[in-house]
Amino acid sequence: MGLLEQDEKIIELLYTESSRIVCSNSKKSDDEVKLWRETLDEASYISALCRPTGNQFGIVGIQVAGTTMYLNILVNDLAGIPRYFHLNHAEIPLSPYQSRPKSLIRLLLTLRNVMIVNKTLVKIVQIR
Repeated sequence: MGLLEQDEKIIELLYTESSRIVCSNSKKSDDEVKLWRETLDEASYISALCRPTGNQFGIVGIQVAGTTMYLNILVNDLAGIPRYFHLNHAEIPLSPYQSRPKSLIRLLLTLRNVMIVNKTLVKIVQIR
């Protein structure tokens, strides 16, 4: 969970759902639905708490299923309808001999950029 304190209120900007290295497809699917529900609940809370700029602010969801990490984001469009996007995924290298960390690094840099934008947008808007 990624938290931000703004005017004595705690806002959750990031949710993570993780499973074991060996996981079934049903566990992966269940965790994906659970993560979507968590991000949707928090997006509703933030919309009621403050009005961040539509289509720019999003709640981040990270799912680790087996050796794959998925980066998702839930964004309310200009009409207030929540849209859930899959931004990126990467294999997590479990041994030092796996020489393909580029996709994981790209995912982490994308996550960093989204979090910087989200924190800035929350600090700009007035908390009700």
